[in-house]
Amino acid sequence: MYKPEMKLMGLATRVTLNDVQQNKTTLKLAAEFYERKSEIRNCTNEKKVFGISTDPADYHPETDSFEYFIGIEVEVAPEEELPEGMVIRQIPENEYVVFTFKGSFENAGAVHAYLYSTWLKQHEYELADLYNIEVYDERNLGPESEESLTDLYFPIRVKQ
Repeated sequence: MYKPEMKLMGLATRVTLNDVQQNKTTLKLAAEFYERKSEIRNCTNEKKVFGISTDPADYHPETDSFEYFIGIEVEVAPEEELPEGMVIRQIPENEYVVFTFKGSFENAGAVHAYLYSTWLKQHEYELADLYNIEVYDERNLGPESEESLTDLYFPIRVKQ
């Protein structure tokens, strides 16, 4: 699926996978974001929230930290309209493979495992960048709901 460039505004933090699993750091950041979401002006769709995990090169899940960002898409993001503590992230246009999973946020791990162990080996694609996007829309009933549906986008390109 092709997705055009996006400008997002929200909150970001650096975390380790262990921190996410043990301390639920990303859930705490998401709760803070939802409390402050109304501070963002010029949003294109306030009901669609994006969670972006950006890994460093040569990422080692057991030891390395990564950035987790949560925010919404904005039309224009002038610095003077940036609420205190918030950041802007620009996501380039890209082709994505999209998976939808049901249940709590912890089920995202199975999607990652499937992508690496099966999907990439069976298709003529490779990852195009070091991030992935979780999309939380009206189908998402909360991070721990077993009825939630969440889309997970991975940037891809034809193998070179």
